[in-house]
Amino acid sequence: MPLDTTLLDLDRAPTILEMRAFFKKHDWSAAKISEPKSRSSEDLETISYVQRIMDEAFEKEARARGLSAWSGYFDNSVLVNGEKIQNNPLIALQDNVEDLVSDGVRMLLTGPDEIVDGILSQFNFDDPELDKKADDFLHTAVGTMLDVMEYDQLAGIMEEFSAAEDFNPYVKPNFRAQDHNKSWYHTEAKTKVEYCPDPEAMLPPDRAVVDPEQIAIFNLMMEDYWEVLDDTEKKIFRLSEQGYKQHEVAKILGYAGNSAVCKRLQKMRVKLKDVTGI
Repeated sequence: MPLDTTLLDLDRAPTILEMRAFFKKHDWSAAKISEPKSRSSEDLETISYVQRIMDEAFEKEARARGLSAWSGYFDNSVLVNGEKIQNNPLIALQDNVEDLVSDGVRMLLTGPDEIVDGILSQFNFDDPELDKKADDFLHTAVGTMLDVMEYDQLAGIMEEFSAAEDFNPYVKPNFRAQDHNKSWYHTEAKTKVEYCPDPEAMLPPDRAVVDPEQIAIFNLMMEDYWEVLDDTEKKIFRLSEQGYKQHEVAKILGYAGNSAVCKRLQKMRVKLKDVTGI
């Protein structure tokens, strides 16, 4: 199919390859500066480094625009003929944008010396607020990109019309997948519905690799949650973590009954959802 022909002009349904070719040309967020298979080990190292810097900003700005929880719950990729295919459009969008930006930075930094010197000369590395200014700029840039791409509308559509393939089958427990299954099968809140991984996934659960970057992001989110708890809530959290029941926690803290502990736990759950989406 010629790429200057729109998909609507066809008298048949377009193939997957035709759709990919069309959107790769007409959607900048799916474009590539260089083909991943052609990148050297040095290129991959630079691109990976820039992507790690972008991850935190993307997570925060995406959450502010409708991503309902930690992105690790939705990161569901499979291997097809040796190629990594991301099933969740929101995560695919993040991966594509980060790859495009990171590869662009790599190309600038590995360009002629005069270009690199010209870029670096614009920064005052003695400025004590340089890190903060750079962080603010990154969040603003990422937020602007998401606004241009109408990320909030896409996130709303994804949440309203979720599918089993949208969720990471290797995160246990995956609360968002459980919410989807309960809604899909109209089960009661207390009914346990196990999330079934995509049967076509090429990577079986026993070979799943834990992503240290996702773990790091999750740990940072839990640190943020810990900071919003008051002293009493922190004590309740630790006691509950150690296996104490509500009436036992109430006795330790000097409450007459466990209703006060129950109310505290409800507030803590709200805080947890506000901070982490869990």
